[in-house]
Amino acid sequence: MRPIIINYFFSFSKKICVHISPNGENNKWRGLPTTLINSIEKMMNSFWWGHGRTSQRGIHWMSWEKLSAPKIHEGMGFKDLSVFNFAMLGKQGWKFVAEADSLVTRIFKARYFPNDTFLTAKIGHNPSYVWRSIMGARFIVRGGAKWSIGSGASIPILNEPWLTNGECIRSDIPGAHFVSNLNINSLMNLHDKSWHEHAVRQVFSVDIAEKILHTPLIPQVDGDRIIWKAERNGRYSVRSAYMLCVSELVDSSYLWRPGYWTGIWNLKVPPKVKNLLWRIYRGCLPTRVRLLDKGVNCPTNCASCDSTHEDLAHVFFACPFATQVWNRTGLWGSIQYALSTTSSATYAIFSILQELSVDLLQRFATVLWSIWKHRNLKVWDDVTETSALVVERARTMVVD
Repeated sequence: MRPIIINYFFSFSKKICVHISPNGENNKWRGLPTTLINSIEKMMNSFWWGHGRTSQRGIHWMSWEKLSAPKIHEGMGFKDLSVFNFAMLGKQGWKFVAEADSLVTRIFKARYFPNDTFLTAKIGHNPSYVWRSIMGARFIVRGGAKWSIGSGASIPILNEPWLTNGECIRSDIPGAHFVSNLNINSLMNLHDKSWHEHAVRQVFSVDIAEKILHTPLIPQVDGDRIIWKAERNGRYSVRSAYMLCVSELVDSSYLWRPGYWTGIWNLKVPPKVKNLLWRIYRGCLPTRVRLLDKGVNCPTNCASCDSTHEDLAHVFFACPFATQVWNRTGLWGSIQYALSTTSSATYAIFSILQELSVDLLQRFATVLWSIWKHRNLKVWDDVTETSALVVERARTMVVD
């Protein structure tokens, strides 16, 4: 339910940025102000961690920036509104490239880049809010634009994205001055639309020549035109622009952490079990010791055995009740081995997840969740369960 509500917040944030501009342009995306983006993301972050009431301060275990990292890199894969904002603005910029004859393009061109293209334009003197916003997202248009080669007569050899995957030949490479004023038709055999291999190898280094020669020339394509490389049909889409931005254009690698993330998200278990595994590894599980670390004044004793140190290792493995549960599952031997060969309970869990067969892995994950459920029932409702009941609840959660 919580991810559904998060998506509702996200849908709402998309709508509030459509304005009627004073000069009569309807439904023109003008960009979300940074302060508004930050406010929306704070609301979503607060809701995700379960703090729906404004009177409760609660614990924000992790920033929205980290939650927005891809699932395969230890995030939750939520939308980054700043990047989405750029992707929406990029759609307006793409129209200046792909729809050169449209009225909007001609108006903006006359005002801001009469002697240039959008990709080479300067922001200019006293720019409007709309123009500044679109220019701020130009890096997406540049990153996703690629020439579809027809005759090649209108595509300069240097500094244009015409190679495979939209790569450019930079003007600072050795020998670039030989082709500085030439278009790529100078490198082609026009009678059969193929590359003039001898000319290509004579001018360029081996690696660049190979890239050129492996760039496809399609006889059916007649005219040169800019296409969007992230879509098969060559048309810009906000979805593909967002994915391109996250994967290639915006460096978020400093947020990524290695781990068995693909294996976790592909488990055939309920989402709440996957969420638990994620929280375990991210240090977001509210055991009493962890709550004390976050400044919450609470006792640290275990609700099941009254031990004075309820941390993650104790809840899932060291507590006599947890040991009794694992003995019933037949997994206690594997767990003991993992605990003895790793530095922490967290690493032991992930070691086990990578070693077990699919069936045992599902059993292990659901039993972890069932033990945590037992712990919460004891803490909040003073409900005492048997180890058999905990194991049976886990068994019924396995998805066929």
